[in-house]
Amino acid sequence: MQIDVETGRGTAEAFIAADHPLFADHFPGSPLLPGSLMIELSAQLSGPLAEEFVRTRTGNERWAILGMVRDARFLAPVFLPATLNISAEVVRSEPSSISTNVLVEVNGERVMQAQLVMMMIETSAELAQAIEARNNRLARWKAS
Repeated sequence: MQIDVETGRGTAEAFIAADHPLFADHFPGSPLLPGSLMIELSAQLSGPLAEEFVRTRTGNERWAILGMVRDARFLAPVFLPATLNISAEVVRSEPSSISTNVLVEVNGERVMQAQLVMMMIETSAELAQAIEARNNRLARWKAS
């Protein structure tokens, strides 16, 4: 994962194996990536982008959670295994939310586009364990 706060853009790559147990019934003999997983992977890029964007622009610590999916379009099926190239760009910034346009491509072909609205919430002691676990996952993704 790479984030450029100056331009408000981020990119990431995700490899999805065909033999993952999650896809056992989607569909046997011809594994197909569910659109909901493409949305989730896009949110996992848009969230850290929004957090770093807010931290850099305002100095505030906020935690991003997916609040809304606007105009998601699934343009082609994604058969597994596949490597997804995900890009996100901040298109609107408000105190309580950051909107990103996301694109997902496989082998240079656009397979999904959407606008995600990340709700920016204040961190609290109750969220510390969840934030730490999420930050550990992000560190592994950024390192790969």
